Formats: sequence, C-alpha cells, structure tokens
Amino acid sequence: MKQLGRDLGRVVALWVTLAASQMIFGAILFLGTPAFTDSGPMGAGQALLIVSLVDAVILTLLAQRMRLRGWTLGLVLCGVLFGVQTGQALIEAVIFNNDLHMATATLIKTGIAALLRDAAGAVLIALMWPGSSEPGWHVRGLAWKTPVTAFFYAFCYFAAGSLIAWQSPAVRAFYAHVGEINTGALVLLQVARGVIWCGLAWLLVRDLAAPAWKAGLLVGLAFAGFMIPELLLPNPIMPWPVRSVHMVEVGVSNFLFGAITALLLQLGARTAELAPSR
Repeated sequence: MKQLGRDLGRVVALWVTLAASQMIFGAILFLGTPAFTDSGPMGAGQALLIVSLVDAVILTLLAQRMRLRGWTLGLVLCGVLFGVQTGQALIEAVIFNNDLHMATATLIKTGIAALLRDAAGAVLIALMWPGSSEPGWHVRGLAWKTPVTAFFYAFCYFAAGSLIAWQSPAVRAFYAHVGEINTGALVLLQVARGVIWCGLAWLLVRDLAAPAWKAGLLVGLAFAGFMIPELLLPNPIMPWPVRSVHMVEVGVSNFLFGAITALLLQLGARTAELAPSR
C-alpha cells in the first residue's frame, strides 16, 4: 500500500507539472492568438488535463521499470515523450504544410512549448527517481533491425490507414480536399519516420528491466498512449469526426508496431556487462 501511495503521488505530481507547464508556456508563446473553435467532445482545458494525466501515468509505469535513474532517466523518458508526441507530428506537418497552410511561427512555437513542458517533466522525474543507473541491454543487430523496423512501420501506417481510417466517409471527404500526394514520396517519408521510431523504441528497450513480452506491452503503450489523447485537443485544421477515427487508427497501428518492434529489438540482446567492449 505504501508503494501504491508513492506511485499515485508521483502520477499526480507529474500530471500537475505537465499540465501547468503546458498552460504557462502555451499562454506565453501564443499570447494574443485567438482560441481555436472546434466541434470536439470537450474544451481545450479539459483535453489538456486528460493528455497530461495519460502522459503522467505512462511515464510513471516506464520509470518504475527502467534501469536508469536520476537525470539520465528524466532525459530519456521525456525525450521519448517529445519524439513520439511532438517530433513525429511536426515532421509530417512541415512536409505537408503546402496543404495544411500552417504558419511557420505556429509550428515553431508548438515545438518550443512542448519542449519546455517535457523538460519540466524531465526535471521532476530526475528528482522523484534519484540514484545510480544500472547496466542495460546491449541490443545487437541494429544494422538489419533498423531497416526492417522502418519498412514495418510504413506497412503498419498504410495498413491501418486503409483498413481503419479510409473506411470512414468523414475521413475520405476530408482528404479529398487535400492536394494530390505523391505516393512514392509518402512511402519514403514513412520509412524515414520508421527509422526515428526504431530509435525511440531502442531508447526504451535497452534499459527496461522487464520480460520481453512486458517490455513490448510498455513500448506499445507508450507509442499509442502518447499520441491518442493529443487528438482530443481542439484543432483548427482537422475536424473532430476525422480526429476520432484517427484515434482508433493511430492507437491500433502504434501499439502493434511498438510492441512487435520491442520484441524484435530484444532478439539476441545481452546485458551490457556481457557485451564486448568498444
């Protein structure tokens, strides 16, 4: 019971820190910007609280099972949070901005606000999980696992889009107004993003002190859970009927991709102290 109480306290502390940081930095960076109007199920404040709570729960679950401690733990976990939740989305936003028509300043401010918020989370994690890190796994075979993972991500991306998102009339109608996208370029983009996803999975897998199946579940949970609630936030470009379908699509594809990628990366892994010195 004492451990449960401590963990709940950590979740609450992270929740408050992430939510407050997002509100403060967002208010400063977007001062004078009109609030987004949206037909979603909740307002921006409610959605922000849900996003921050889910992030706090997942970060706590990961921190409990990582061999890292202190500042290294904080930097790794919040680096993964930023990469999954903000970095990957900004890459697509920049590439497709000719269709989205988002101001460059908005993209930059969005990235800065998220980076500052996640940095605050990293500091708190470092303080709540102090101590010395233990040796992690030496992940072998990255030369072939990375490209396999990258193409597997592209497969998951297009399969989920076809089998889930594209079955929705709202999604088909929304993207009918988007400029023609070069299929080859889109495939290459998703393969490139797959390499980044592989790196994010590697950051977690190498230091998770958990059986392979549990590490897979945690990575899948992080990849899906860090992205799904973000779609609750008001969005001036993508209406709620489209975002709600993408929540299912992203949840299924990212969870399966994260879990299977974690299992793949663990094939042949050895503890760091047994790995050959370099």
